[in-house]
Amino acid sequence: MPHLRRTYLVPAELEDDFAAEMWAAGTVGVEIGKGPDGRVRIDAYFPAGAPGIEVAGWHGVVPAGEETVPETDWLAAYRERAQPFAVGRTLWVDPREPEDAVEPAPDGRRLLRLPARGAFGIGSHESTRLAIEMLEELEVAGLDVLDVGTGTGILAFVALMRGARSATGYDNDPAAPFYARDNARRNGFGVRLFAGPAAALKARARFDLALANVVPEQVLPDLPAIAALLAPGGGMVLSGILRERGEEMLAAIAGLGFAERARRADGEWIAFHVAQGAP
Repeated sequence: MPHLRRTYLVPAELEDDFAAEMWAAGTVGVEIGKGPDGRVRIDAYFPAGAPGIEVAGWHGVVPAGEETVPETDWLAAYRERAQPFAVGRTLWVDPREPEDAVEPAPDGRRLLRLPARGAFGIGSHESTRLAIEMLEELEVAGLDVLDVGTGTGILAFVALMRGARSATGYDNDPAAPFYARDNARRNGFGVRLFAGPAAALKARARFDLALANVVPEQVLPDLPAIAALLAPGGGMVLSGILRERGEEMLAAIAGLGFAERARRADGEWIAFHVAQGAP
């Protein structure tokens, strides 16, 4: 399907912050290059029909055009020049083409082959790294895990690597479960996957831990349905949250009977581990 490409000229000192704003606004991909007068050019791709973005609060950011572009694999160039990289304490992610030669992972790390395609979450973004680092601190063995907005499936895979009994992933993007399915087969994982909202799961389904690396605009409406799927004492790992919206997220989960147990932050992003009951 076609996408909407929005171009912005951004002061160099705001490059990281504005790119983070684009991810929070729902971009499916960002390209960054040189712009005029020492500024940075940021091309952000959105689904066709995505609502406009207000940049008045960003001093020096200038919208430089918007156009509909045909469906294209704009990550192909990235895959050609990409190299494997470490994520957290345990992962070694290879985002290249599936047919490229595979080098062994460094000692103590598990290789994950996640070709950079259309689904979000290969471990290069701060929010994904935060969720993985938090998972590495939790006792996951024997748990039934729900991966909300599964994208590439990476969080479900990490949970299974750490001994989860089962992993179920879903995404509102109908293409994402197909990417996750291919990645699961490529890496030898068994994950139940579907497209749709949390409400599509049977009411009697019960999970011990939910993983949600999803911006607040997308996850907040779904939080009551997600909470209802958790077994007594269940918890959530919540990432994809800009620091400035952290308290808003904590207030929302407090209203559902959850309290903060831990947090991690990286740059403009923050992640929480929350669980039912008082802290």
